[in-house]
Amino acid sequence: MKKAFYILFCLFMLSSCEVNYRDDRAFEPAKIAAVRVNNVLYTIIDAGTNEAKVILPPGVNLKTATTELLVANGQAVNFENNVPQDLSKPIDIQIKGEDGASSTWKLIVQSPPLLVSLDVVGLPLSKDKINFGKTTIIVQIPVGTDITNLAVTYGFLNGTLKNFINGTPKDYTITPTKPPFKLQVTGADGVTVYSYDVIFTSDAVGPAQIKGMVINGDTTSEMLTIDAAKNIVQPVVPYLTNFSDATIQLIVGFGNVIDPNFKTTNVDLLKEIKVKVTGTNGVETEFTIRNPLISNTPILEKSHASFNFAANAGSSAGWSGNNIVIATNAMNAGAIPVLGINAYDLAGNYLNGLAKTGTNFDGGAVTGIRKLATDDDGKILGVQLGAGAGATTMLSIIKWNSITDPAPTNYISYSQTSLALAYAPRSAGISISGSLDGNATITVPISGRTDVFVWTVTGGVLNPTPVARSFPYTAAGNYFSVQPYADGFVGAATGVNFNGVNLMGSSLSETAKVSGSATSDCETITYKGRKYIAYVAFVGGKHVFRIIDFTAANTYSLENPIMNITGATVGNGNITVDADFKIINNKLHVLFYGTNDRLAVYQLEK
Repeated sequence: MKKAFYILFCLFMLSSCEVNYRDDRAFEPAKIAAVRVNNVLYTIIDAGTNEAKVILPPGVNLKTATTELLVANGQAVNFENNVPQDLSKPIDIQIKGEDGASSTWKLIVQSPPLLVSLDVVGLPLSKDKINFGKTTIIVQIPVGTDITNLAVTYGFLNGTLKNFINGTPKDYTITPTKPPFKLQVTGADGVTVYSYDVIFTSDAVGPAQIKGMVINGDTTSEMLTIDAAKNIVQPVVPYLTNFSDATIQLIVGFGNVIDPNFKTTNVDLLKEIKVKVTGTNGVETEFTIRNPLISNTPILEKSHASFNFAANAGSSAGWSGNNIVIATNAMNAGAIPVLGINAYDLAGNYLNGLAKTGTNFDGGAVTGIRKLATDDDGKILGVQLGAGAGATTMLSIIKWNSITDPAPTNYISYSQTSLALAYAPRSAGISISGSLDGNATITVPISGRTDVFVWTVTGGVLNPTPVARSFPYTAAGNYFSVQPYADGFVGAATGVNFNGVNLMGSSLSETAKVSGSATSDCETITYKGRKYIAYVAFVGGKHVFRIIDFTAANTYSLENPIMNITGATVGNGNITVDADFKIINNKLHVLFYGTNDRLAVYQLEK
């Protein structure tokens, strides 16, 4: 008995499920699922509002379109299938469902305007020169054609001109601040308005291209193609602006369409950014845009020959006030500059040689000065070379308060014995950060060694006892430097084991580096919240003037300079180079110097 009851119960449940399933299907509302126009099937754009909307190719005659409605779970009451219909305006369709319910649907069939003719007074055009796109009309014209006063007549199917009268003369030029003329055409329904950018250009029509950029108001002077196969480009701008929080605009090929989701404000251009651009050939291309490069005409450029320095002389340069000081150990016969340090104004005019009173420096290998550094106030330190010094030979770092200081002082003195070294301390360079009248750090690395000696100044008082640090690479060259800055040190070196720039902590432990380019000196500055390094690299027999934004102190920033200007081939066997920053008239400036080559000064801000 229990078994019979169980079988009956199961049959009842299955029967109930089947009935429920049939009921759900029977009461599904009727709807227009698709529309066949001129024997082409189109699925509808369903907005969930009893609208059946289909978009046909441009230029289809909607007044005599053979149409068939495909209705699911019902049928159309007031519409005859497979006969010509006037679909130029929306039509209300009455639908009766299999469930007995009636509903009203709006059938909307659109065919955008189609450009069928374009004529310009005085300018014959073949059809292949007229390119009609979804949102563009691009006309290829001969180079040199004046497009400032063209009288154009447009002919459209399924459209009438809304904001233009045919034959009206118009200026069709385009600039970064003057966008293309946007022609508006009212569609066949009399309501929908279609817009087209009208572009007359002598440029080739085809693949997407980025021709330039506007970065924080500055238009690029050039757009470098770094890798054509991978679509990697790099903008070149005349001035330094806030590249880490930039407002940008892309200048693309005529008729190119930029991805509307591309971000143009608060953009960090110090990192690679990507953008998709669709060319007039309809192909979407993804571009990679690298960080901007600064390149402009130097406000001062003076050749090695014009200084009248001997070959391989002239080894260090820096700012003292708004003037420039250069250390040299040899001149040509009859030259005006003196052995030691000479001063020049911002126009490159010779001012004077720095006084030697009370000092023993000359042009020799032991007491001669090859390298100098200047503090924030323009005070000058020159370090004696010390090549060939004995164990007790006293060497000095000589200080001038200005370029006209008549009585320089031996600011720091040291010897092999005082530094407790097993060898004579030949200096490889000298660097300083801060002010000698306030707080400062002074470094002197030792040629060919890892030893780096660090002196500190606190409240204008020098601690004469240096701290010995160790550079992380052995077998450094005759010249290299360790530049102090707020968070540690920046090395600029050439040698057997390392050629390049590295970032180091307070104990000279390395945190990041870029190698493969010999150098021997650098300078840092913190300016408007950003941290910069300037240095001259020697690559392939050419000096390369570089600036790095290392606010993000990592390898990526070192590998991607924001200035990278390469000079002509020149010899520089000692790799003696220099760089220095200076704020003049509230504008950041930088000087670069390369032995046997030239001095160049750039104004980095407009």
